[in-house]
Amino acid sequence: MSDVIEEKDKILSFTLFKIEKGREKICKCNPPHYEIDPINRIVTCVDCGATLDAFDALMSLYQHMDKYREYQEKALEKCKLYGEWADEEWRRRMKNKAFKDMDKQYQSGMLPHCPKCGEIFEPMEIENWTNKKYVKSDSVADE
Repeated sequence: MSDVIEEKDKILSFTLFKIEKGREKICKCNPPHYEIDPINRIVTCVDCGATLDAFDALMSLYQHMDKYREYQEKALEKCKLYGEWADEEWRRRMKNKAFKDMDKQYQSGMLPHCPKCGEIFEPMEIENWTNKKYVKSDSVADE
């Protein structure tokens, strides 16, 4: 069939190209790997070899970077949470170490000194304990 068709009324009809509507995108690679040819101004997918529109390539990269940003925010939140857990564990271990050191010193015949007044006291004389939740923060050192 000829590209130019002549009809009765001398109207010319061109059939040089065909428009396909409803066609899916050529490149569906996830994550995208694009190669840019600055001389010919062409964007090509490295994975599947598809030639892409520059705007579509930019939009694809932008959407992918949004996913990276969300992932980074979640990772930073987890990092903060893990840091808090590590700090709590470190404080717990330091308390345990203090009690083990006190027991070791007591077993070797040493007696502790009161941190407030400096008086020597017998640990066996301790009769009362208070939950630290109910003590004012200025009277007990932050742990």
